[in-house]
Amino acid sequence: MKEFEQIVQVAYLVILGLLFLLLIGRYIYYQKTKRSRVPLRDERSPFRYFRYATLFALPFFIVGFVQYIFVLQKGNLFAMNWMKIGLVALLSLITITEVFYNLRPRPKTSGRILNALLLLITLGLGGLFHATFYSANQYPSKAESVSIALPFKGTWIASGAGATGATNHHDRIASQKYAIDISRLGEDNKLFTGEGVKNEESYTFGSKIYAPVQGEVVHLVDTLPDVKVRERDKLAGNHIIIRFQDSLYVALAHLKEGTIKVRKGTQVQVGQELGEVGLSGNTDFSHLHIHIQDTPTYNIETTRTYPIRFKNFEHKRYFSWSSQEDGYLLSNDRIRNL
Repeated sequence: MKEFEQIVQVAYLVILGLLFLLLIGRYIYYQKTKRSRVPLRDERSPFRYFRYATLFALPFFIVGFVQYIFVLQKGNLFAMNWMKIGLVALLSLITITEVFYNLRPRPKTSGRILNALLLLITLGLGGLFHATFYSANQYPSKAESVSIALPFKGTWIASGAGATGATNHHDRIASQKYAIDISRLGEDNKLFTGEGVKNEESYTFGSKIYAPVQGEVVHLVDTLPDVKVRERDKLAGNHIIIRFQDSLYVALAHLKEGTIKVRKGTQVQVGQELGEVGLSGNTDFSHLHIHIQDTPTYNIETTRTYPIRFKNFEHKRYFSWSSQEDGYLLSNDRIRNL
């Protein structure tokens, strides 16, 4: 885990450094060329209109890029908050300066060509980012979804969630399409301590889980060791399946060996402690896997899953927390109890 975290953080530092150098370089260039610049209204047509279009294209690209980084880039799971704030701050400053420069362009052929290329790149990439984010943000309506309570306490972050492959790796498996993988964050907003190698170094490992619905335990496994396995009949590891609303079943998977506190036939209430998260089944790091299905046992070939929404919680996608009612998650979303 530490290795992945370091890769992401080094990548952030490199990007932040390059953006800072770009900002300084553009400022120096503007100071050297400011006497040869003219007001945008004096620029020849059609180049003047290209510049006007660039004034729109730059913030359009930046907003799309931020959406890509915060939601669609899975490595963002390991990024520190100050890095993300720094990225948005530098991008905002660059956007402001570039808009200002385009209001006073240099009436030269080379500058006009570069501006046209910048316009095409920002419109193209910005359009791609926005279209991908729009697609990823299309989630089944509340009427088509099943709303349940949070099965944990504290602050957690989704490593896979949503209704498309853009944010949810489960999408490629029909029987897990709407499943959610989610891990707990420590008070330092990290997923682990130390090197993140030992189970006990994960904030998620050993975290308690609670019943998200009122219903009956119809199936469970509690004897598998906390190691990764790939056998098809053990992919979920230790898990619990609870029947509710007569024909719906919620599955909570990758639990810690020997920690399940209920038995088959137990009637559970919302908020009742069920067990602890472990590392059993097909998982590379400790996390809770949750999905809602139509059968009392999980079958990777035939089980059907349903979209999940959570009832009352606080949600953070970018910088601030907001209260949600019957909301859904995308990858990198942070979530906690009200």
